Amino acid sequence: MTQQHQDTAQYEQNGQTHVQTTSPQEKQHDYKEAIEILASTIRGELILPGHPAYEAERKVWNGTYDCYPAAIVRCADAEDVRTAVNFAREQAMTLSVRSGGHSAAGHGTNNGGLVIDLSNLKTMTIDPIRHTARLEPGLTWGEVAEKLQPYGLALTAGDVASVGVGGLLLGGGIGWMVRAYGLTIDRLQAVELVTADGQLLRASADENSELFWGLRGGGGNFGIATAFEVNLHRGGTVLGGAVFYEATEAERILREYTRLAAAAPDELSTEVLLMPAPPAPFIPPDKQGTPVIAIMVCYTGDISEGEQVVAPLRQLATPIADLIAPMPYSAMFAFTAAGEIPGFQHHSRSQFFETFSDEMIHSLVESVQSVISPETLVTLRVLGGAMSRVAPDATAFAHRDKQGMVLITHFAPLSADAASLDACTQRVFRALLPYANGAYVGFLADEGERIRDVYPPATYARLVALKNQYDPTNLFHRNQNIQPTVVPMTLAEPVSS
Repeated sequence: MTQQHQDTAQYEQNGQTHVQTTSPQEKQHDYKEAIEILASTIRGELILPGHPAYEAERKVWNGTYDCYPAAIVRCADAEDVRTAVNFAREQAMTLSVRSGGHSAAGHGTNNGGLVIDLSNLKTMTIDPIRHTARLEPGLTWGEVAEKLQPYGLALTAGDVASVGVGGLLLGGGIGWMVRAYGLTIDRLQAVELVTADGQLLRASADENSELFWGLRGGGGNFGIATAFEVNLHRGGTVLGGAVFYEATEAERILREYTRLAAAAPDELSTEVLLMPAPPAPFIPPDKQGTPVIAIMVCYTGDISEGEQVVAPLRQLATPIADLIAPMPYSAMFAFTAAGEIPGFQHHSRSQFFETFSDEMIHSLVESVQSVISPETLVTLRVLGGAMSRVAPDATAFAHRDKQGMVLITHFAPLSADAASLDACTQRVFRALLPYANGAYVGFLADEGERIRDVYPPATYARLVALKNQYDPTNLFHRNQNIQPTVVPMTLAEPVSS
């Protein structure tokens, strides 16, 4: 892929659309005086090209997006966020917002624009009596789990410890306890955010309630969240881990798994991984690198009852490894540590499913077997439970009725052939299209045309109305974008890679 070091501004004059292109160097010159003012007004750190930290700070988790922003603001507090938003708006700069930097589409960076980095906003206040907490967006879910563990409390969240609180808590949050406690957004009580016009607002069921509806699933379209108030739930010790089977009987195992997982009590949330067996000490040497099915489990409830519930999933065939045991909830993240590695290229697609038919499972297994390589990771989740008992119009996340989800990923170092990896992902994705219905905003890659798969028409219309109210010029467009009805002036997307 080639890097385009330029930014493009689009404007109208005499009824015609004009495009003006400038390089980052020209942009840097244009912004010099304003940037000096910005540097003197923030409490955090302004990182520019040439700064010793710039090379590390410009990079994001998905190494495909190798971009060069004109400036990175590492905010110290909400007032810094406000100052940076006002700066980007007044200078007509492309604006990216970064919490954990895990955006599959590379939205946390750009070429020639401004990046608002929230990673230093890590304050967490816990009320163990009321089971509530206030979280800032720079925290990661691994940090949140570790801080809550001593209180026997938790907050269902993503799979990977290094994912940031900010991105996931605006997208949905399909986590290890989704069947027991719903989506992460279902625990959300209030959001503090900076809007496109520089206002600091609070949204809850009682204040700016329509905005609060849209923030729960609408992503970063309406502002930059600077704090979240949440209700916590039981955590402590869970029955967690994974059991590994050879993939020689993959169809039979998956049919049985989906039946058992869907019928299990809500306390059990599960996920299946189809992949080559890792070169780990718990995998026999002769099985390492061979196709396996790993069933990951998290049972939150009485451990002895959990052993009985999980037992059938441990007996679907002869395991090549069984790592299921009582453990702290925070230890679950150790099983997905490979997902934390920064800098790899990631080629992913995801889909929701209403049911798991035999035909769908056959297509899944057949297509995965046709492309499986050391770079392949396909996950299948059985949903339902508490997630499905919230009304579909209660939040902007609307796919409450879906019984499952599949995420197809091929990831590798940047030196690997990107076209080949993407083709493998697309082959599995296309094989499953006849059975799919909907998409999850948190797992969308750079595929903006699928935004209508995320939001049904009525939901999308409400989100557009909110966008028109809170961000009519689409300042916050580096996201899975809800486009406002009228955009007087906007920055066209610079090519990121």
